[in-house]
Amino acid sequence: MIRPSDLRRMLCHKIISGDTSVSPDNHFREVLRLELEKTLVEIANITRGRISRTQTFSDFIAYSALTLSIRTDPVHAEKRHNTLKQLKNTYRDAEWNSFHEGLVALSKEVVKNVQRDRFIDLFALTFIKIGAVNKELKQDFTPPDVAKLKANIVFRQDTALPQEGFFTLNDSTCGSGTILLAGVERIAELGFNPSAQLVVLASDCDPRCAQMAYLNLSLYGIPAVVVCGNTITLKESDRWYTPVYLLGKWIWRAPMPFGDSGYASDEMLRRYDEPIYNAIRNAETLFIPADKDGTADISKNHSESEVQP
Repeated sequence: MIRPSDLRRMLCHKIISGDTSVSPDNHFREVLRLELEKTLVEIANITRGRISRTQTFSDFIAYSALTLSIRTDPVHAEKRHNTLKQLKNTYRDAEWNSFHEGLVALSKEVVKNVQRDRFIDLFALTFIKIGAVNKELKQDFTPPDVAKLKANIVFRQDTALPQEGFFTLNDSTCGSGTILLAGVERIAELGFNPSAQLVVLASDCDPRCAQMAYLNLSLYGIPAVVVCGNTITLKESDRWYTPVYLLGKWIWRAPMPFGDSGYASDEMLRRYDEPIYNAIRNAETLFIPADKDGTADISKNHSESEVQP
């Protein structure tokens, strides 16, 4: 594999010599891609074969997503904490520390990207390279160049802000979020602020993909709801709110239902977000007739797994 330092020298030579096939921007993207890929592959190999590298990489993704969600999402914090605690039992202390160092490295890469207004998928290429793609699901990740082309077609140069004051993007088979990130980058290129003038609904039936999309959108500061669920049956198994979606109180402006699910989580989020609203909803239960099993729970129509934080 070409080392990042060798790639820098090679590409800089081409740029200086006037090779128009290589631009400084493409050079920057390729160097960052290789540096990040090297870091992620090293993380996938930390157990030295004790645990497969595809499983280790998947667990690193889960660790990063759970850690971020625990610190920002009051609705699912307890559930995420229990899952993270179980995951920790699988790894030795040094290996667990490597997960933390990997998350720090991801954050630093995001800073480098954002400083140049670039929203590069952090995970897809490594996910493919180490063979983590689920063949039974026939997963096929969109190449970044194709994603960028699609974004340019959807968001033309004369694109205006919608009347409601923000754009909405929806990808029902989001993978790691490559297409969504291309849309985010295009919106930024047009002079809009994707952290304030965009909201995203992403969904995928593979929990690993949902977590990768959640991490990408979270670390780049995009308001988003990421659903792990089946887009055909519209059955939801998990829901992830990005930090900016939570901090920006997007639950009031752009709630993201998924079929008939998600309402219990959204209702709990509203209650956490606004104590007065929570008090009013609690008072309403006093006037709701009890059903045949003696309860007057306003969330009774939702599954128990949805209602629990």
